[in-house]
Amino acid sequence: MAFGLGRLGWPPAVFWAASPREVAAALRAQNPGRTGQAPGRSVIEALMAAHPDGPVGPASNLPCEVPHAR
Repeated sequence: MAFGLGRLGWPPAVFWAASPREVAAALRAQNPGRTGQAPGRSVIEALMAAHPDGPVGPASNLPCEVPHAR
């Protein structure tokens, strides 16, 4: 909504009448360099290596398992 009403300046009636395809076309027109493709495996692996999961900070001593209510 912020994109259609704010950035594009569409009036509410135009925004709500637009199809998802029309909104997608407007998004592509505003960001022509973006392909909308998901990152490949090598990018994901590099991000995982740079930002590993693990205990960090004051909450790291909390138990990993969540007790189930019975």
